[in-house]
Amino acid sequence: MRHWMLGLGVGLWAAFVFGGVTAQTDDLAAEEVQVTNHLDLFGLEQSFAIGTLSNESADAYQNIRLSAEVYDADENLIGEGLGYLVRACGEALDADFALQPDQRAPFSVQLDLFEADVLIDRVEIIAQGETTPATLTAAAGDLPGITRLSSAEVVDVEWIDGDSLRYSSGCWRDVFTNRAWFEYHRSSGITEPITHPRAADVTDALRAAIRLDDPALFNRSFFSFAPGGRRAVYQTDLNTLATVEPDGSFVRVLYDELFNISLQGINWHKNSGTFLAYYHGGYGDEVRYLVANADGRQFSQHPMVALPSISVPGFAANGRGVVITTTGDAGTGYYLKPTTTDNLIPMFEAEPPGNNWPAPFYEITPEGSRWIYIARPVEGEARLQCYNPDSRQLHDLTALPLNLATDERGWLWLSPDNQTLALAANGLNGGLWWIDLTQFEACD
Repeated sequence: MRHWMLGLGVGLWAAFVFGGVTAQTDDLAAEEVQVTNHLDLFGLEQSFAIGTLSNESADAYQNIRLSAEVYDADENLIGEGLGYLVRACGEALDADFALQPDQRAPFSVQLDLFEADVLIDRVEIIAQGETTPATLTAAAGDLPGITRLSSAEVVDVEWIDGDSLRYSSGCWRDVFTNRAWFEYHRSSGITEPITHPRAADVTDALRAAIRLDDPALFNRSFFSFAPGGRRAVYQTDLNTLATVEPDGSFVRVLYDELFNISLQGINWHKNSGTFLAYYHGGYGDEVRYLVANADGRQFSQHPMVALPSISVPGFAANGRGVVITTTGDAGTGYYLKPTTTDNLIPMFEAEPPGNNWPAPFYEITPEGSRWIYIARPVEGEARLQCYNPDSRQLHDLTALPLNLATDERGWLWLSPDNQTLALAANGLNGGLWWIDLTQFEACD
């Protein structure tokens, strides 16, 4: 895949329509523009201009249409293009979408170059749309104990220590090396772009050793290193799940015969090396799952055998227990379940969230204390709750700045010192939030 980074000389301007008359405006600004080549729907290589469009006005814009003019270094027009606003994974936004003030959305414009092998110097992005009254929403800063760190589509977080974390934005399906990474330090309040510390370990030799040297196959592999560990987990070209050393040696197959279910994500439990892989076909489908570790140890039944969950399960670092939602003898709600059997231990009745909501985070301390943090909708509002399996008490902690459409997702990660939760979501209402658990009641 070839990329042309457009320099400071790129011309960026926007226009909108009033009563059929097009006028120039600075309200809509194209940013972070790149030109990239990739395959279109017909398998042909095409050039695309991608970037983000931000709304810098006090009004919202709807019916946004994008076009492009492509120039060479001699200011000759060498191509044109049409495009639209998209999500991070490239899906077009709904036709009735309105870009709110201070909101940003990715775009993709397919370029039609008049001649082959021309050198692009600059691209002008032209945005047309119609103003509409802004829809105001409560800011995350209005919630005590919760701080918004990013408004990007954040899809992964790795805690460094109780004060620092790294996170990535982009498409949740992309392998970690194909997403943008950042590091945040609470003590300084500084966020800075970084290269993931394990990116250099993803070599051509490694990809060849695991037979994922094809970029498309590697990008769908969910390849990731265990946080704080040595080995990695990945999905093969035949959907078998395996772990491997950084040099491609000592491959250990965990589960096979997974070709008829779709891997949707791999959740790691802190620095334990234990992970849960979850599978479903789309929103509304039941979730199948497995629990294993980076060393190649299986903790759970095969996903096609284990009792499925309505939502994405949480899991303990020791690999012995999961938190699922299902209908059991105590009704529909949350249950604890051993990973090796289908015996259900009732927690509490509730209407489960969809399979796009954050998985519960199940923590067992070295002293044996247990907490399960749960994000779920309660009477139409996203809430953070904590369940103590020993006292069997459910604590309602706070509202959450979470607004998930059915094609958007959320995630939760607990810090190493158990003092903070990182909440992330993708989509147009996505972002990353720091939740200070010391501001809420103890989960006793």
